[in-house]
This record gives sequence, structure tokens and C-alpha cells, in this order.
Amino acid sequence: MLELTKTTKSKLHQLLAASDNPNQQGRCFRIVPKDEKFLTLKLAKPQPSDMVFEYEGDTILALPKALQPFFQDRSLDMDKSGQLRLI
Repeated sequence: MLELTKTTKSKLHQLLAASDNPNQQGRCFRIVPKDEKFLTLKLAKPQPSDMVFEYEGDTILALPKALQPFFQDRSLDMDKSGQLRLI
């Protein structure tokens, strides 16, 4: 199962709060394919089959079921510059 570091949870929560407007309600960051080799984050509503991650009562990240095996026993960390890295 994917784990998020406390720093990652906090930063994603802050980013969502900063972009909060009526059109964004119910949305979180969702991991999606960027192309054949890379993934990216997109603001979207979580799907029922997604694994969701919460912080302070808000859903901050959704991981689609199809991608879950690739994140098994990994952690997602965000460095000071805002770059995400899978460890």
C-alpha cells in the first residue's frame, strides 16, 4: 500500500486549500498517466474504486485502482522545492 509522508500530506493539503473555489469542491489531486512512461497529478473527483488519502478530514489524493500495484510498499515524499518522489 502506498504511504504518504507527513510533509507530502501537509503540502498537498495546503495546495488544495490555496486553489479552493466553488468549482473545485469535491476534487483532490489524482495520480494519472501523463504519457506512456510518466505520471502526473490532476485536480479531479476521486472515483469509487480509487484508494484515497485524507489529511485533516479532507481527501487530498486519489490513486486509481489500475495504478495501485505499481505503488505497493512505496512512499510518496515531497521535497522543499515541491518535487514529488517515490521512495
